[in-house]
Amino acid sequence: MNRKIGINYLSFLLLLLTFSLTACTQSPVFELYEGRPLEIAVIGEPPEVNEEQVVFREISFDQIASEELDSYDAVIIRENNLSEAAEGKYADIYLNSTIPFFFISANNHIPFTVKETGYNESWHWTTGKGESYAVGVLLIKESESLKSWGFSIGDDYNEDEHIKDIYSSIFKEIDELDH
Repeated sequence: MNRKIGINYLSFLLLLLTFSLTACTQSPVFELYEGRPLEIAVIGEPPEVNEEQVVFREISFDQIASEELDSYDAVIIRENNLSEAAEGKYADIYLNSTIPFFFISANNHIPFTVKETGYNESWHWTTGKGESYAVGVLLIKESESLKSWGFSIGDDYNEDEHIKDIYSSIFKEIDELDH
């Protein structure tokens, strides 16, 4: 009988400890972008963000090929447009631009910057730890090197809030660039 009470007590203690440790897990702290106003070209529907000083202008693929993009701080290409964005004819535009390009829901910039590489579902974001939710690229003219970014979301997240945080991080990176 004492042994049964001891086992029940130990089980209760382990359960209590498990709940305590789970309750202590901290959520990441999200910081809004508070920098200068940004004007960002977007291919696809403009995202919902928390920042009021960021303005999105919808453009098309035809416009990135013909329009002078220097009036924008960056270009964001949304997830529904990644297949077209990976067409080889756009790689030179991304690699020769003076502003960064960000690809939402892609985990690597290779299908966008290497002409011979096709885009498929394997280049999409997955919920695995360490996978990028968004990637960005910019050719640094002075050093002739490609700067790239990867923005990831952890496994435990509130999708809407975490995605808005990804955008805040992107805005911070854009603000830090000297144009």
